[in-house]
Amino acid sequence: MPLHQLPRGLRRTLYTLAGMLALVAALPLIDLAPLREQMAADASASLGRRVEIGAVRLALLPRPNVTLENVAMSEPDGHALFARFDSARFSLGWGSLLKRRAELADARVSGLRMVAFPLDDGRLNFDDLLTRRPKDKRISWQLSRLDLVDAALDWRSQDGRITRYSQLDLHALNPEGEDGAITVQGKLAAPEWGGSLRIDSQLRVQRDQLAASLKGFKLAINVETQEWHDGRFVLSGDLNAAVAPWRGVLSNAAAQASMQHGERRWQAAFKTPALRLDEAGLSTGRLEADFGIKSSGQEVAGQLRVEQLAADAAGSLVANAARLRLQLLDEQQNAQLDFESPLRIEGWRKVALEGFNLTGAYRNKALPRGAIKLELGGRAALDLARERFDWDSRGLLDAAPVAAQISLEDFVSPKYAFGFDLAKLDLTPYLPAAEGAPLLDAEQALDWRWLAQLNARGDVRLGELNIGKVRLFNLQAHVEAAKKQLVLEPLAADIYGGQLKGRLQLDTSRAPRLRLTQTLSGMEIAALLSDTVGLERLSGRGNVNLDVNTSARSLHSLRSGLSGRVDLMLTRGTIAGMDVGDMLRGLRSNLAKLTGDIIPADTARRTRFSDLSARFVLKDGVAENRDLQVRAPFFKLGGSGRFDLGRGQVDYLLQAEVGGGSGIPELDALRGVVIPIQLAGSLASPTYRVDTSALREKLVKPTAPASAPTAPGKAAAPALNSKAAPAKGR
Repeated sequence: MPLHQLPRGLRRTLYTLAGMLALVAALPLIDLAPLREQMAADASASLGRRVEIGAVRLALLPRPNVTLENVAMSEPDGHALFARFDSARFSLGWGSLLKRRAELADARVSGLRMVAFPLDDGRLNFDDLLTRRPKDKRISWQLSRLDLVDAALDWRSQDGRITRYSQLDLHALNPEGEDGAITVQGKLAAPEWGGSLRIDSQLRVQRDQLAASLKGFKLAINVETQEWHDGRFVLSGDLNAAVAPWRGVLSNAAAQASMQHGERRWQAAFKTPALRLDEAGLSTGRLEADFGIKSSGQEVAGQLRVEQLAADAAGSLVANAARLRLQLLDEQQNAQLDFESPLRIEGWRKVALEGFNLTGAYRNKALPRGAIKLELGGRAALDLARERFDWDSRGLLDAAPVAAQISLEDFVSPKYAFGFDLAKLDLTPYLPAAEGAPLLDAEQALDWRWLAQLNARGDVRLGELNIGKVRLFNLQAHVEAAKKQLVLEPLAADIYGGQLKGRLQLDTSRAPRLRLTQTLSGMEIAALLSDTVGLERLSGRGNVNLDVNTSARSLHSLRSGLSGRVDLMLTRGTIAGMDVGDMLRGLRSNLAKLTGDIIPADTARRTRFSDLSARFVLKDGVAENRDLQVRAPFFKLGGSGRFDLGRGQVDYLLQAEVGGGSGIPELDALRGVVIPIQLAGSLASPTYRVDTSALREKLVKPTAPASAPTAPGKAAAPALNSKAAPAKGR
């Protein structure tokens, strides 16, 4: 049928279809370069930045759309690259085209790459793009959908660190309608950590006001580092935000965070009625936060309360009072710290605590007589940009004046510097109430894991240290901790009328080992032995040089594994347990009684001496001596033997020899005779046995005059200066 015979309405439809087909066929033949250049020029003029468009493509099916490819935009200087994207496709409405207008119905941008950073004046490098511009009547935005696919954003902070957001996908449905919604997801990577993020919210955009409302806003971030795992942060609330200038309010704000580090689970949560951000900074009303650290046998819990956090004229957040409570809870011990201070936060990078007050107490089941109390006041500062924390305080520790300074640098690999000055530390009231009750299980392995990553140096000063009967004065030590080692050098103190000076080293890089090198000069040995090991066998004033090392696996191994040497030099002292001088004087009359008998040591009896010296060589907790020299009035003592410190046993042979010329007949008669005295048993209560065989031989066979013949039936007596070998006990 000829076309002119068709109904008019049908002919119009056919003509329209034919025209559209012809247009579709002709689109590839149309030269769009002038359009591309014109669009780039218009965009550059409107935005004040250089805009380049690689290609422009038009399509009519399945619906009219225009696609811009390889688009780049510069920074305001026209040189540095600000952003680029692979393609941006905008769908157009048929009705608007018939009216010679472009109505954008939806948009899809792929491969966006952008760099954002703060400027010196506090603005962002893209704030100029968010200002209102005159409307172009040829273009209207009626977006029903916006898709951003495979986008990437680099955020460069003022210190040059870059946080990279990659594989970002944004999907917004009906963003300007009543039922709008938005979803964002992607990955993020910072210098020390990485993870993923997701945003879900309702969305209502007020384009003319450059504002948006996000009801039911929820931001979730998952984080992983080399040492921290299963980290999650969630922020929720109702968000109203606007730009030019940037401002926003997050109502009913709440956040939760958790992360795993080894066997410990870290958790935190906070809530506030409103979190506000404007040109003055961030502010909030009442802020409540709870946090905790949990492991299999221990829990640390904390609560933070801030009544009012608001910006001041300088843009800093200020609170008149911030209150923090920390609690340590486990089966063996507990502690509580209450902290109150004015608070100042500058740019969320610096936190200052000027004039804080800290009170607390520590309790332990092994310290049944009370809590150790703490009262401090001072100032503290936290600088996140420099990764530094400083603390300076003065107050009371267990009722004694104390001053403490702490500095921390580098939050990833922390380095500590400290100074600690305490007038008096008396631990005696906290020792076990029952006599002999141990503080710790001697066989339990000592935990040195805290030393593995510790990097610290500082000085410790104690005016007086009391631990039971042990008292030290003017204790000073320089402390160095690094590479799994702890060194105290110099380590000095006034102790028992003398001075202590030397070095202590704990090395846990392999098997834990402790080494102590000390010189103790001019001290009273009786008080030292009595107060430290409970022995009252030796007195005198003198010097002790020691260089010992031992295993530090447990308290038992500290004693049983001792090796090294100890040099002892004393003057004008006594040896308790027996009176050798009195024993020698009574040998003739008590010969039968003394020979071979085992006699308990009697601490009321003492051997006086003018000087004493000995070197002890230690190996695996056993001290061996072979050069004892004791000089006393009219006689001298030598000796050799072993002291088993681990088992608390002694096996020692004393050699007593009278020098003669005392004017005491009983002693002068023994001149040159060596009397062995065997010590044995426990160190706390040893016994001794006198071997009188040499003396008996002398008394039974006296020396005859040189010119006189030997009497019949009698053998010649041994020379007076002969020395008899020790006799074996019965």
